[in-house]
Amino acid sequence: MLNFESIRTTTMQKVPYNWALIENLLSTEASLELTASFPHEEFRLSEGEGYGYLWGKMLATSEDISLMLKSNDNRWRERMAQGRLTSDLGHLSNVWRQLIEGLWTDSYRAALSEMCGLELNDCVMDIGLRRYNLGQWHLPHTDEPNKVLTHLLFFNQQWSVDWGGCLRILNDSQPESIFQDILPLSHSSVAIVRSDNSWHMVTPLTSPASECRLALRVAFFRNLV
Repeated sequence: MLNFESIRTTTMQKVPYNWALIENLLSTEASLELTASFPHEEFRLSEGEGYGYLWGKMLATSEDISLMLKSNDNRWRERMAQGRLTSDLGHLSNVWRQLIEGLWTDSYRAALSEMCGLELNDCVMDIGLRRYNLGQWHLPHTDEPNKVLTHLLFFNQQWSVDWGGCLRILNDSQPESIFQDILPLSHSSVAIVRSDNSWHMVTPLTSPASECRLALRVAFFRNLV
C-alpha cells in the first residue's frame, strides 16, 4: 500500500529548516478507500492555548508502548490509563489496519531515515488520527523537544485554498511569516524534522461545515529511559 520509494527519492528541503513534501505515498485507489472509511468515532476535542482540533486514539506497537511506559515521561502512562494509547487496531477498517501495519514496519522507518539522514531505529513512534472542523486551528509551534520527526499524511480528495486548514511552513514564529502553504490533499504528505526553528501551523478552517480536514500524524520520539 505504501510506496516507500516515494520517500527515498524525495529531496529534503533545507530552508527555512529541514522538511520535505512527499508526493504519491499512497496509490489513488488506496487513498480513496482510506478517505471513504476515515474513522469518525471515538474522537475527542483537544483544546489549549493556541490550538483546537479533534483527535482519535494514539496507536503504537506493543514494543513501542513497552518502551514508552519505561520512559521518564509520565504522559505515556497517563495516556495508557485513559485509554488513549493502544496497539489494538480492532476499531479500524481493513484498509486502515493495513496502513497502520505498513507504518509500523522497519521498511518505513528505513525509508524516512534515508531521506532525512536521521537514525530512527532507537525512537519510539506513535500514530494519531486528526480531524479539524470549521473554526479549528493550530497556531505556530515547533513541537516538543524530545520529538525527532513528524510525518503528516492527508486524506482530503478535494480542498479549496479558501477553506483554510493549510499546513503552513513558517520562516519564524509569526503566522504571517509564510514560507509555503500546503493544502491537506491526499496525494501529499509532509515530514518535518524538529528543531528550535521548525515553526509551522495549521491555518484556521473556514471551510463549509460539511468539510473536515482529515490527517494522520506519525511522530518519532527519543526514548528517554
